[in-house]
Amino acid sequence: MTELEIVQMNEYELSAAQRAQILALLKDCFPGYFEERHFFKQMSQQRLLAYVDGTLVGQLGLEHRAIRVGDQCATIFGVVDLCVREKERRQGVATALMKTVEQTAKTHDIHFCLLFADEHDFYQKLGYRHTKNNCIWLGIDDGQSTGLIERQVTDCMLVKRISGEIDWNETQTIDLLGHLF
Repeated sequence: MTELEIVQMNEYELSAAQRAQILALLKDCFPGYFEERHFFKQMSQQRLLAYVDGTLVGQLGLEHRAIRVGDQCATIFGVVDLCVREKERRQGVATALMKTVEQTAKTHDIHFCLLFADEHDFYQKLGYRHTKNNCIWLGIDDGQSTGLIERQVTDCMLVKRISGEIDWNETQTIDLLGHLF
């Protein structure tokens, strides 16, 4: 693989061609989930795009928001839809994308990086821990709000402390103060 270039962009700055490339990559990596939109439930605020020789080979969506961790307010980067084209997998693309997120979070004193994923091994190797907190979030289905959902998330939430002293343990309720990303 030649040199990897990672570009961080605001979602609203993406060109039609970039949105089409992202959609094609998402459809390839997550069959059945992305039919017409380059996002699943809601657009991310930013994208990290990984290019090799001008070809999009990986991407992730990035959410920056405040959440409630128990009775404390914390800042997070939420990682959304990390994916890498099959040909470039196991060559460090996903790791480079995640390290870019974490370095940006560290530079700006973000408390945690948080994500929801079915496969945990990759993230745990990067220092994320699987957690089973009770969570509150705004449900979104077919482009419509469905109301607040509160339940324990036992199978897919991973978190990594980046900065600060806010405690995170499984006895605390996590209020995402918005949609589940």
